Parts: sequence; structure tokens; C-alpha cells
Amino acid sequence: MTWTLFAGGIHSILWGVAIILLPVPAARVYGLAQAPDDLFLWQGTGLVIVLFGTGYLIAASNPLQHWAVVFVGLLAKVLGPVGMTTAVVRGEVSANVLWLLPVNDLIWWLPYGLIVWRGWKATRAALVQVR
Repeated sequence: MTWTLFAGGIHSILWGVAIILLPVPAARVYGLAQAPDDLFLWQGTGLVIVLFGTGYLIAASNPLQHWAVVFVGLLAKVLGPVGMTTAVVRGEVSANVLWLLPVNDLIWWLPYGLIVWRGWKATRAALVQVR
């Protein structure tokens, strides 16, 4: 669990930093025909990804204790592909962007899901013992 979160944290930080420092090429990778007019908003997306990565690194110190942080990340990893697929179906971005989903999101579903499940169970068991 620790190594999974460490890897996820580093992955997210590097990806987010790439969006911040190279917003135009990053927009092209995401299938946008041109970079957004307001680059600072696009770079803000990169910042959010860096913050998720920071959360994963913190959670790596004690995954079962910090399972809620991983849960928020898992939600992002599930809802992000839903939004991206919707954008492709609507013709807002090229279907070529779908290659990003396995690389950035889908690979984390199972390990993050297991961490959330185990952490939730451990928290629930601890609450039952207190009663």
C-alpha cells in the first residue's frame, strides 16, 4: 500500500508539474486543438493534480489511517474518465485522448479501491471497539 501511494504521488506530481510548466504541449496531449485562452486556469488543473500527489505521499505514511484522502483521489480517478469520455462523445475533444485514461486513472482503481476498503474496515472496527 505504501509503495502504491508513493508511486501514485510521484506520478501525479510529475504530471501536474508538466501541465504547469508546459501548458500548451500538455493541452495538446489532452486532445485540445489549441491551448485554453486562460492558461492560468489550465495550469490550475496542474496544481490540483500536484495537490492530489502530495496527498498520496502523505497517505503513504499510514495508508489505513489516511484512507479518506485516498478515497477522494479514487473519486477523482473515477469521475475524471467519466468527464473525459463525455467530452469525447460530445465531440469536444479527440478520441485520441482516451489513451490517457489507463495511464493516469484506470491503473489506480484497484489498488486505491483496496486501500479505501481496508482503511474503512479498520476505522469501522476501531469504532465498534470504542463502543
